[in-house]
Amino acid sequence: MARKEVTWPRADGGLLVADYLDNLLATALSKRFSDLFLLPKKGGYQLSGQGPAGLVVIDWLAENFAQSLMALLKYRARMDLAENRRPQLGRFALGAAFVRVSAVGDFLNRASMALRIIGNQLIEQRFQEKTEWQRLLDQRPPAGLFVLAGPIGSGKTTSLYALLNVWGRGRLVLTVEDPVEVVQPTFLQLQVNEGAGVSYEELVKVALRHRPDILAIGEIRDGQTAKAALQAALSGHLVLTTIHANSARQVLHRLVDLGLSEALVREALLTSVYQRLERDSAGGFRATLERVDWQ
Repeated sequence: MARKEVTWPRADGGLLVADYLDNLLATALSKRFSDLFLLPKKGGYQLSGQGPAGLVVIDWLAENFAQSLMALLKYRARMDLAENRRPQLGRFALGAAFVRVSAVGDFLNRASMALRIIGNQLIEQRFQEKTEWQRLLDQRPPAGLFVLAGPIGSGKTTSLYALLNVWGRGRLVLTVEDPVEVVQPTFLQLQVNEGAGVSYEELVKVALRHRPDILAIGEIRDGQTAKAALQAALSGHLVLTTIHANSARQVLHRLVDLGLSEALVREALLTSVYQRLERDSAGGFRATLERVDWQ
């Protein structure tokens, strides 16, 4: 059976800006797009999206239509409509999810915008090898560092929360994220706010005072976050986190590249899992796992 192509709402179809935006967000959410980008190009704007299959061009917009679309997004996100050069951040609700909006002007003072679509409902992850995933679920590790790696849009956060939901039954689970991407009422969830001086490092310190059975750190992006995750793991906690790496084995090297001692990483690192999405015979996507047990 032939795979159905995605039909996107187009700006040249006579839609009002508000209708175009609502249709676009609904379609992007249903197709599991994590990000949308409005970028200035010669003669107009390129609208693209980041999904399971990678970055795709969705539409080309006339400059006046794109400006109106970005103004509406700023209004919904409670941002300054008159500011097009300085960086701005905002957010607005999207049904059971929300959209985080980032806007900034380029070197020619042309406005650009990135939207992160963050759902609070987990999408069931489908795996090529269910036995390998089930083996992960059945083997809750002791204290130490458990790391999920993979490209953008590969479902790392979905898998992270699926593990937490199983391993955290009857236990205190505390998450430190930037931002909180999945609302889980049974967990204590903390959110980074760099503007207010609330960093990953500060929140991890606070989190450890609560003595959680499992600590989840949303993503290791820099040396400070990596150091905080390592110290938590070495202090006797089970720490789950994600990182961008090209393989399960490369996770160790990424952590060392971020300034951590290789000896301490080897002492704390329990398991690293690399996850990616591949097309199945029906044209959908299934996750494949590559696992390395370090201890």
